Amino acid sequence: MIRHQLTRSETNKRIAGVCGGIAEYFDLDPILVRVAFVAAAFMGFGVLLYIVLWIVLPKGSAGMPVQGPYGRTTSAIRIAEERFARGEISAQELGQIRTDLGAR
Repeated sequence: MIRHQLTRSETNKRIAGVCGGIAEYFDLDPILVRVAFVAAAFMGFGVLLYIVLWIVLPKGSAGMPVQGPYGRTTSAIRIAEERFARGEISAQELGQIRTDLGAR
């Protein structure tokens, strides 16, 4: 069984990749995570939490596909599969996307 680790995102980051990493790990939209951190900042603990996570979370690998804690595939693969189902991309293109992202 593959063990998944929460890391800072190297591909989806604005400041340090904390929100992007959390969003990738839990398969959420990074905008929602960022909005939650802004709301937490107004409540007084968001900035401190962000800084602590920035220090504690290891850097992720650039381009490394991330699967969440329940083994779900990344959003990019899901989007490609949906586009294939609608006939927007070919099976060869879908296979190339899966290969590039390291999916099974």
